[in-house]
Amino acid sequence: MRRIASLVLVLSCVVAAHAVSAQATPGPTPGAAVRDTARVSAVRVYLDCQTRGCDFDFMRDQIRWSTWVRDRLFADVQLLVTSLRTGSGGSEYTIEAIGLDRFKGRADTAQVFTNPNDADDVVRRQLSRTFSLLLAPYAAKTPLAARLSMAYTEPAGGGASALPVKDRWNSWVYRLSANGYANGEKQAQSRSVNFNTSANRITAAWKLNLGTNVGYDESRYDLGSDGVFLSLQRNYGGSALAVKSFGEHWSAGLNGGASYSDYFNQALSVRLAPAVEYDLFPYKEFTRRQLTFYYQVGVTSFRYKERTLYGELRETRPLHNGTVSWNAKQAWGSLNINVFGSQYLHDLARYSYGVGGNIDLRIAKGLSIFFGGRYSRVADQLYLTQSGLTDQQIIARQQALATNYRYFGNFGLSYTFGSIFNNIVNPRFGGSRGQEFF
Repeated sequence: MRRIASLVLVLSCVVAAHAVSAQATPGPTPGAAVRDTARVSAVRVYLDCQTRGCDFDFMRDQIRWSTWVRDRLFADVQLLVTSLRTGSGGSEYTIEAIGLDRFKGRADTAQVFTNPNDADDVVRRQLSRTFSLLLAPYAAKTPLAARLSMAYTEPAGGGASALPVKDRWNSWVYRLSANGYANGEKQAQSRSVNFNTSANRITAAWKLNLGTNVGYDESRYDLGSDGVFLSLQRNYGGSALAVKSFGEHWSAGLNGGASYSDYFNQALSVRLAPAVEYDLFPYKEFTRRQLTFYYQVGVTSFRYKERTLYGELRETRPLHNGTVSWNAKQAWGSLNINVFGSQYLHDLARYSYGVGGNIDLRIAKGLSIFFGGRYSRVADQLYLTQSGLTDQQIIARQQALATNYRYFGNFGLSYTFGSIFNNIVNPRFGGSRGQEFF
C-alpha cells in the first residue's frame, strides 16, 4: 500500500507541474504568430563538430535565423567540421554543409585557417561567419530570406593587392613546453615534471619534425613497519622525422631517434629506419577519409640498465613493421581501424601484431552508439630484466611486465528524446560546475 501511495503522489506531482507549466506559458500574440509562422520554415541545422572553436552556445546566439536541432536525422543541413594542424601550428578547418531532407543532394565546402596564437573568441567568430555563409543559400529558399542581408567589409588600404609575404623563419615553427604537478597526503606523495621541445617545418613537398622530451615521475608510499616504497619513472630522448611527398598518393621518409626509459630497462635505445606510405585516396581528402599502407624497415640498438632475460646487456637488431589504417568521418559518424605488426629480422619468432580502432555510429533518431578497443599478441619483449620484479614493483607498474597479449576496450550508447529544437541559451548557474559537497 505504501508503494502504491508513493506512486500516486509522484504522478500527481508530475501532472500538477505540467499543468502549472501550461498555465505559465502565455498565449501567442498576433505579432508572435506571424514570427512563428516564418520560423517554422527556417533551416534546421545540426552541428557535427568535436574540435576547438565549435562553441555551440555561441553559434546558436549568433546565427538566430536558423533552427538548431539535436540530431542530424531531424536536420535540413548538417555542418560537418574536421580540422588538422597546419605547418605554422595553427589549424585548418574543413566545413562541409551537407543537404538533408528537402535539400538532399546538395553539399558545399569551405575552409577556415587560424593562427596558433588566435584566442578562442577569434576562432569561434571565424567559424560562425563561415557557417553563416554556408547556410545562406539554404536559407535563401525559405520564407526567412526576405529578412536576411549580407554586408562586405572593405580591407584596409582600399582593397589594394597585398605584397608577397617574406617568411624570415622559412616555414620553421618552434615550441617549448613544460608542465608538472605535485599532490600528497600523510602516507603518499607524488610529483611529476615534463619538458618538451619541437621544431617543425611543413610544406607541400616536405615534412620535417624534430623533438626532445624529458619526463620525471616519482611516487613515495609510507608502508609503516615495511618502510618507504619509492616508485620512480624517468624517460627522455629525441626524435627526428623527414618525409618527402611524391604526388597525391605516395610519400617516403626517414625516421630516427634515441631514448632512455626506466620502464623499458633501456639506458640507451637508438633507432633509424626508412619508411614508405601509400594512401588509396588523395592526401587532400585527409579530413574526411584515408586508407593508408605504411611500411618501415630499419635497425635498433639497445644498451640495457640490467641484464635482460636473454642474458644481454647490449644488442643491435634489424626489424620491420607495417600498418594499414582506415579513417573516415562521414555524415553517419566516424570510423578508425588499424591493423599493425612488427618483427625482428634476426629471429622471426620475435614479433607482435594486432588490431585496434573505434567507431561512432548514429543509427536512429536520437540514438548513437560507440565502441572501440585494441588487441595485440606480444612476443618481442627483448627488454625484460633477468632479475625479475618485486610484488611492490609489479603493483606500481614500475617496469614493463612479461605478457603474450594486451587488450583494451570501451563502449557506450546514448539515447536522447523530447524536443528536437535547441535554440535557447541559458548560462545561469554555469559557475557552479565542478563544486564538491561533502
